[in-house]
Amino acid sequence: MVKRFCPLFLIFLFLLAACAGKPSVLPSSLSAPFVKTAESAKPEEANFFLSTPESGGLVFIGAASKRSNPSETIQLALEDAASRIVMYMQVSGEYAIELNVGSGAFDYTHNTYTSLRFDTNSAAQFVNSLQFDSDKDAIEIDNVLFIRTVYPLSLPVPVNYKPKYSGNNKKPDWVDNPPNEIDGYEVCVGFSGRYSSLADTYKNSRNNAIFGIIRSINAQSRSTDLLYQNSANLFGYKTSNDNMTYSYGTLNSFYVLDTWFDMSNRTVWTLAIAKKL
Repeated sequence: MVKRFCPLFLIFLFLLAACAGKPSVLPSSLSAPFVKTAESAKPEEANFFLSTPESGGLVFIGAASKRSNPSETIQLALEDAASRIVMYMQVSGEYAIELNVGSGAFDYTHNTYTSLRFDTNSAAQFVNSLQFDSDKDAIEIDNVLFIRTVYPLSLPVPVNYKPKYSGNNKKPDWVDNPPNEIDGYEVCVGFSGRYSSLADTYKNSRNNAIFGIIRSINAQSRSTDLLYQNSANLFGYKTSNDNMTYSYGTLNSFYVLDTWFDMSNRTVWTLAIAKKL
């Protein structure tokens, strides 16, 4: 559960906090060069920062595993948020699943191939323009720093979507009942199982939302059946069935509307929208 602390203890908690799952607030003095005012999520409404669009721009949340140098951690989290701005502008992806089934008891393979492409070199130009209030828009969870930033952009079509939350874990309604579309956008719920670092789980969940949208708009399948001679087989022949599902696409306006952390098992769910290019 995310907890917030009084500003008098901020520096002490950020440098010394060691309890996994208990967040500390980023001290303003460490991030002053980047600090600007941005609206913050209300903890009673969700268990993580809200990222629905604001009047001043779009919300991009960056994450970084905690380093010994707090300034380095902050910089890495801001760079991660900046990379999401680049992905918002345009991101391409490939997703392929290969399934091979043979006649033998152990003739089974299942492989997944993924690839994302975006202009990583252009992310740095956005870092100093990110707006956030370090007293409200930075938390630490499981030794991962999350910074909620705002950048002056707008969606091509306004989105009027407000998640509803229930239960002690503030579970959003879209987890069990995902919308088919939101104001004309493609929609996907990305999910990631637990990784050793919560930062990796969070990143993987966001990326899986990209792959999910690409798979929904462009998927091609191929199936091949083979019959071949095998002297080691009792009947002299074996069969093999190879199935490949391949998806490729380019998206713009890829935007994360909401994120849910299931802290009972350290999994992450992401609700995202996009337009196909």
